[in-house]
Amino acid sequence: MEHLFLVFLGLLLVPQRAHGRTNCKPVTSTFCQGLGYTTTQYPLGATGYSLRDIGQIVETSCSPNVAVLMCRVAVPECGSEEDGRMKPCRALCEKVRTDCDAQLKAKRISWPSRLRCDSLPESNCVQGQVFSHPNPTQTSSGTCEEIRVHLCLDQTYSETVMPNILGHTSQAVADLDMSKYSPFIQVDCSSHLKPFLCSVYSPKCVSGTRQPPCRTLCEKARTGCESLMKRYGILWPEALRCEAFTTETCENTLGLDQTSPASCQEITVPFCKNLPYTRTVLPNMMGHTNQEDVGLEVNNFLPLLKVDCSPHLQPFLCSVYTPECVSGMPRPPCRTLCEHARSGCETLMTRFGFQWPRLLRCDAFTTESCEHYGVGSSGGVCEAITIPMCQGLSYNQTISPNLLGHTSQREAVAKMSFFNAMVQTMCPVDLRLFVCMVYAPKCLAGEAQRPCRSFCERAKQGCEGTMSSFGVSWPNDLQCSRFPEQMCVSEESKPDTLSAEGVLAKLNAGGYTVHGNTLTLKTAHLLLRLMDADRSGDLDVVEVFKMEHYVAVVRREYVESCESRNPPSVTRTQMKKALSVHEFDLDDETFGVLWNGIRSRHGIDYDEYVAVITKLLILRERFNTHLLRLPCDCQVASFSYQQFMKSAII
Repeated sequence: MEHLFLVFLGLLLVPQRAHGRTNCKPVTSTFCQGLGYTTTQYPLGATGYSLRDIGQIVETSCSPNVAVLMCRVAVPECGSEEDGRMKPCRALCEKVRTDCDAQLKAKRISWPSRLRCDSLPESNCVQGQVFSHPNPTQTSSGTCEEIRVHLCLDQTYSETVMPNILGHTSQAVADLDMSKYSPFIQVDCSSHLKPFLCSVYSPKCVSGTRQPPCRTLCEKARTGCESLMKRYGILWPEALRCEAFTTETCENTLGLDQTSPASCQEITVPFCKNLPYTRTVLPNMMGHTNQEDVGLEVNNFLPLLKVDCSPHLQPFLCSVYTPECVSGMPRPPCRTLCEHARSGCETLMTRFGFQWPRLLRCDAFTTESCEHYGVGSSGGVCEAITIPMCQGLSYNQTISPNLLGHTSQREAVAKMSFFNAMVQTMCPVDLRLFVCMVYAPKCLAGEAQRPCRSFCERAKQGCEGTMSSFGVSWPNDLQCSRFPEQMCVSEESKPDTLSAEGVLAKLNAGGYTVHGNTLTLKTAHLLLRLMDADRSGDLDVVEVFKMEHYVAVVRREYVESCESRNPPSVTRTQMKKALSVHEFDLDDETFGVLWNGIRSRHGIDYDEYVAVITKLLILRERFNTHLLRLPCDCQVASFSYQQFMKSAII
C-alpha cells in the first residue's frame, strides 16, 4: 500500500495535461444553484464580493431575478470575464435594484458597493433566468457517448456526456484526471468512492443531459476515505465538496439505502450492554425489528465469548446485531474487525462441527467505519482492557501483541503478577500506569502508544530503592533506554479533569443527545475553551458540573420547542425567541451577524443551537463575574453588557 501512495503522491506532483477551462470549479453556494450554469472560477466569491452578504440579499427574494443578478456578478459563470453574453444586462440590474431598494433598506442590508449597473452590458447579455427548466440541476442537451474512462467501465450505466461538472470537455482529459484516485479505489477505503467519482468525471447521460452527482454518495465516500487521505497529507478536494451536490438523484444511485432515518433506542440486549456506544437502531442488517429477537439469536455466540477465542468477537457481533445509531441511521460493521474475530474463533468452531455463519462473511462488509472501531491503517485493532490491574486508568483500549511481544492479554496478565504485588504494597501509582502502558499499551486508531523514557525513569526512581531492599532488581525488559523521548505518552491525565474528547464522551454518555443526534467535537472544544477559566487545557470537577448544567438547560429548551419540527431545526424566529427568554438583548446588527454565521437553508440543528446558547450563557456569567471584581458599578458608566456581547460576537 505504501508503494501505491508513493505513486499517488507522484501523480499529484506531475503537471496535468492542459484542458479547457482548467480553472473552472463547481458552484457550491446553495443560493446560486439552478441558474443555468454549474462552474465558476470564483466558488468563494469574486474579488470585492462577500458571499455572506450576497446570500442575505438573495434570500430576501426581493425581485424575481435577484439570484440571477447577484450570482452572475459575485460567482460568475466560467468565461464571463471575457464573454459578455454570460454577464447580466444593465436593464436587469436596474430593475432588480429598483425592486429591492425598499426591502434591503428595511432589513439594513447594503447594496454591494462594487455592483454598478452602468458597468454592465446593454445587449448580448443575460436578461433573466432564461436557463430555468423543471430540473435545475440538469444541463442543456448534449450527445450521449460510450464511457471510455477506464475506472468507470464497470458502472451500471454505459453512456456519459461531456463536459462534466469539472469542465473536462473530453473523456480523455477526465480519464487522466480521475486516475490520481486509483490508489484509494484499490485499497477500498470506501465502496462508494468509485461510483461517486464516476458520477463526477463520467456522469450518466439521460436524454442528452448529465445526471448530477448524489450528495449522500459523496458523503459516504468522503467518510470512508478522508481520514486515510489526511494520513498522507492529502485534503479532500475543494471541487468535490459534498455540499455542492443535491440529493435529487440519490434514489437512483447504486448501493444507497434511501429509507428515512429511524429512531435511536437504548441497547437492552445484555450481550451488547458494555460497548463504547449505548444506542442502536432497528431493523438491523439481519432483519430483526426488536431487541428481544436480537437477544435470542446473539446468545448463540455466548460459548465463544466465554472461552475468549477473540477479543474482537463481541464488538463485531454487536456492530451487526445492535449497530450504533448515528443520526437515526446504523453505522456499518467493519470488515477488518470481522476478519480478526473470524480468525480467532473459526478454528475452534470447526473443531466442534460448526461453520462461520454465511450471513456474517467478512467480504459482505466494507472498511468505511473501521477507524471508528479502532482499526489502524496497518490492520491493528484496539480491544477493551480485561487485565484487572489496568482497568480504571485514563484509557480503556489496548492492543495485542503488547510492547513485550505477548500475543494476548491472558498471556500478559500472567507475567504481571509480580508487579501487581509491588503496586499494592510498596510502589507509587506511577509504576502501575507505566507497567500497564507496557503490558497493556494504550491503543489509538489501531496503533500502540509507547510510554516516554522520562515516564519510565520517574516510575523506576520511585520504586527501585524499595525493590532493592527486597533483593529484587528492575527488570531488563523495562530498561528506560528502550523507550522514546518523543511521540510518546508522558503521564496520565488527572482523573478529575477532562479533555475536549472527554467532554464529548461525558456529555454523550450523560444522555445529552436528541434522538441519536450528538454534539460534535467542535462544540466540545468550544465548551472546553469557554469553561476552562484557568486555561489549563482541561476542566476540573466544578467546571464540568457548570458545563453540564448549561447544556442540560439548553437541551431541555430544544426538546420542548424545536424537536417536533420537520426537519428538526431552529428557525430565525425561534432563535430570537430563545434569546429573549434568556434576556439576551442583542440589537439587529449583532443578531444578524450571529445568525448568518450559523444558519443553513432550514435553520440550525441541535448541535449548533447548544453551542450558540451555551456560549452566550457562559459569556454573560463571565461578564457579571468581572463586574463583581470592580470597585464600583461600572456597567452603565463604561462598558455595558450589550456592548460586551456585540464585541464578542462581531
